Amino acid sequence: MTANAELLRLFGLQGQVALVTGAATGIGKATARLLADAGARVVIADKDLAGAEATAGEIAGAVALGFDLADDSSIEAMLDAIEGRFGRLDVLVNNAAIFPKYPFDTLTSAQWHEMQQINVWGCFAVMRTAATLMRKGGRGGAIVTVSSVGAPRTAVHDQIAYNASKAAIDSMTISAAYELAPDNIRVNSIQPGAVSTLEPKPQPQGHQPPTGPLTAPGRILLGRPALPDEIAGPILMLAGAAGAYITGQAIVVDGGFFIS
Repeated sequence: MTANAELLRLFGLQGQVALVTGAATGIGKATARLLADAGARVVIADKDLAGAEATAGEIAGAVALGFDLADDSSIEAMLDAIEGRFGRLDVLVNNAAIFPKYPFDTLTSAQWHEMQQINVWGCFAVMRTAATLMRKGGRGGAIVTVSSVGAPRTAVHDQIAYNASKAAIDSMTISAAYELAPDNIRVNSIQPGAVSTLEPKPQPQGHQPPTGPLTAPGRILLGRPALPDEIAGPILMLAGAAGAYITGQAIVVDGGFFIS
């Protein structure tokens, strides 16, 4: 086998179908592009359908679907559409989430439950429905959920609800890896630290820049936030044959913040 053929075997996704949620911008968009470059037929899913369509327009063969993590029927309709169009699903990148900052002293029950409903239950609902489609195919599959370094280690202030949701996702990753291993479906999560936003989003009135350990000088050992592509790379590894013996893991991708 030539070197190029071995690289294609390890990192290629030729003939596979990959769903990336929250893919209109940021990490999701970078991941969708990379998976498509690796040969996958990519589904760009986002609550912002216009943004998903714009991203899909930049990626040859990509398909855009709108969906809402807070709506179970919307999630089921999204996977039904994928099955109807492609008849299979091989890779899920469970990236969509919300991440508002809520101060510890004023966090409300409604804010807490909305965060867990969308980030935890929504993530689980996508994972379970996607796994059902993967099982139908009988070929196995790979599920990669985008968590946060804030799950194992507090990174910025005012994110207690968000960090709790991401810690739940990492625990869910381990449990799902147990449940789905007999079907050769691998389940892992990625824990990014600070990530540069190449396409800044409008901030709500009163928005304050983040503060806390992650923003302190010297805490990111590599000296800068990640680029979205630098999170997409490990996701590709976990999605393909290069990660074929990895399951139930949470992989930190934070430029050294965790160990600093």
